[in-house]
Amino acid sequence: MITIKLPLLDYDQIHQTTDAIHQYSKLIGTIRATMTPAQKDFWHISLHTGPQGFRTTPIPNEEGNTFEISLNLISHLANISSSTGNVRSIPLGQSVSAFSNKLLSALENMNIKPDIDIEKFQDKSELVYDQNTASDIFRSYSAVDMIFKTFKGTLKQETSPVQLWPHHMDIAFVCYPGDGNKKIDQIGFGYLTGDEIVEEPYFYITAYPELEKISDITLAKGAYWNPDGWQGVVLKYKDLITTDNPAETLINHLQNTYDQIMESTK
Repeated sequence: MITIKLPLLDYDQIHQTTDAIHQYSKLIGTIRATMTPAQKDFWHISLHTGPQGFRTTPIPNEEGNTFEISLNLISHLANISSSTGNVRSIPLGQSVSAFSNKLLSALENMNIKPDIDIEKFQDKSELVYDQNTASDIFRSYSAVDMIFKTFKGTLKQETSPVQLWPHHMDIAFVCYPGDGNKKIDQIGFGYLTGDEIVEEPYFYITAYPELEKISDITLAKGAYWNPDGWQGVVLKYKDLITTDNPAETLINHLQNTYDQIMESTK
């Protein structure tokens, strides 16, 4: 079993910095979505976890070269690097408008011109970006990324990559039960640092199409069935990190819930 450290996170203290990271992520996600060849299930619009933040993976440009944008949440910079050796950096902590204008200007100086609707990124409101908080937020995503990959590797069914979806700021992956399962197309596993449904960091497990019988499954301690907005299983981050071995506890929760969902479809 892997050893993973999960930082303490308090929603009241992190949600403003989370929102700033969310806004920056949506911009670089939009650039990736516009310039990356389309992939199944919209995998070309997601971001991926790197050692110090979130990254686009290489994106082709019109000259036949590639570039990558990363949000470094340890050094607090948006870094652009290209296969031609060019490197640019933009500090985080700015308004969406200032950040987007500087990022697109840096790209243009590298002869990279994403065709995006810049008007969506012209909010001049000041963003609260606390550097220590940003690093802790990223460390939670990074730890969960490794736990999800560990669990994903045990599944025999086809799975998606573990990826960050900028529109919701959830890191997630999907398992596809296969053609033999006539009741369910996919099971989703995800984590995010809170939203309008659950205003604190939490893990979710969903099934599509939704199955009423899933609400009857036996859940891990602290987990519960969420019927509002979307149907699925919720386990709050704060309940996980108080356990003796959070990584093992989370993997057991994912496995046990997954097994029961699969059993309920027979």
